[in-house]
Amino acid sequence: GVQGPPKPPERKPDDPHTAEKPKVVPACKLSRRERAYFNAVVSFLDERGLLETVDSLLLSMLAKNVALWRDIAERVTTADDLIQHFENGATNVSALQSAKDKAENAILKISARLGLSPMDRAKLFGAAAQIENTKNKQNEGDELDQFME
Repeated sequence: GVQGPPKPPERKPDDPHTAEKPKVVPACKLSRRERAYFNAVVSFLDERGLLETVDSLLLSMLAKNVALWRDIAERVTTADDLIQHFENGATNVSALQSAKDKAENAILKISARLGLSPMDRAKLFGAAAQIENTKNKQNEGDELDQFME
């Protein structure tokens, strides 16, 4: 059979690492497919220490939009699925394409807010590193002190 990763060691109740992790549950009912994506993103963010309970709404919205986008993308098989033809010869973007575009835009915006693209993660981790450096910077003997002497 297929064996998963080893289980983490059990922690004792007095272990400081047993502090409750944020419990993130969907903000609305999710389909099985939506829930799978929700859980994958929750795991991804949690492993990086970026998950908070308040992210539930954004994560739910992201899962819904990803499922909608997938559903539409699977229905689109030719360019004709993207263009609506009228009897008078006029054409327009199909409702399917409009819905797909809206879902894509929502996915990109929500993903950016959650730090899910490489660029967004670099910004988040860069900002976190700057904050940490500022906290750790010594006040005495830094470059500004040289000007005060």
